[in-house]
Amino acid sequence: MCLARNGLMNSIDRLYSEEIPALVIAPSDEISESLPEKPLVLAGSFNPFHDGHREMLAAASQLTGKVGYLEISIQNVDKPLLPRPELGRRAAAITSEGVSLIVTSAPRFTEKSSVLPGASFVIGFDTFVRLLDEKYYPDHVAGEASPVENSLNLIEENRCKFVVAGRKDNQEVFNELSVVDIPPRYRKMFIGLSESQFRSDISSTELRNRSK
Repeated sequence: MCLARNGLMNSIDRLYSEEIPALVIAPSDEISESLPEKPLVLAGSFNPFHDGHREMLAAASQLTGKVGYLEISIQNVDKPLLPRPELGRRAAAITSEGVSLIVTSAPRFTEKSSVLPGASFVIGFDTFVRLLDEKYYPDHVAGEASPVENSLNLIEENRCKFVVAGRKDNQEVFNELSVVDIPPRYRKMFIGLSESQFRSDISSTELRNRSK
């Protein structure tokens, strides 16, 4: 996908210059700055986009009854800014399969929830664990609540929820949402996909290593 084609570069410029928080790329390659309301969103780097992503989004869509979107952020807490050519490559791989892509500049779910209020975010177990890790919220230290609680409070205020898919760990144990003790106040924000509803042991890292 050439992001400069058909006058599309203007919106991409606006995103990278932080004039807009997000945009949507449709399977037709049409770009819109109008965002969906209360979408079902699977966020990730999608490098590469694979069957595990497809199946996770499909399972969450069946559970919630919502049409799913993928989301890529050009900013990441652990990585440098995503180069535009790389964004174009990943976007092409996604939209060529008939899936719509939301591109944001929101690295964490606190920011994503503000950009997409009312969204249901589909996340894997590893991402769920990171969501509850206070090291990602050094700027959310305020009052008596923990940084994680302050983060979840913001996401709750934006009326967002999470659909959590399980995953096997290094000991081949399949971990689901139910194995984590979530504070009672926030339990209603999370719903789990059971192993029977979704399981995929594919990882993007393994696929990249195989292709080398």
